[in-house]
Amino acid sequence: MEETEPTPQAEPAGDRLQEVYALIWRAGEPDDVFDDARFQERIPRLMEWLRGLHAGGHLVACGGGGFENHMGGLTLIRAGSHEQAIELSAGSPMNEIGHTEIFLWDVYFADLSEKRTLPNLVRS
Repeated sequence: MEETEPTPQAEPAGDRLQEVYALIWRAGEPDDVFDDARFQERIPRLMEWLRGLHAGGHLVACGGGGFENHMGGLTLIRAGSHEQAIELSAGSPMNEIGHTEIFLWDVYFADLSEKRTLPNLVRS
């Protein structure tokens, strides 16, 4: 696999902090009735969506996890406006089985350098 350039880093303007949008996905059903097969069948489309965000220089970080009793995920993106963040978020296939909230995060500090799975986001 060839080396790729990292996602471009937006520089804060003046004293303004860098802005990142946190897309916080929560499954529409609690764990005890959630159909994991419906989640798993969307993974290929989720990866395509993430690849598109990465290729467009929007993807900062992503990962899965959960709430106390619901599956969940977090995708951090750069967008030029809240409207663009909404548009980018709408492309996630996980919205079909849950809901995504958008949170504007003024980044005070971040040291995100986990790139072991970067090949999954880059077409060879």
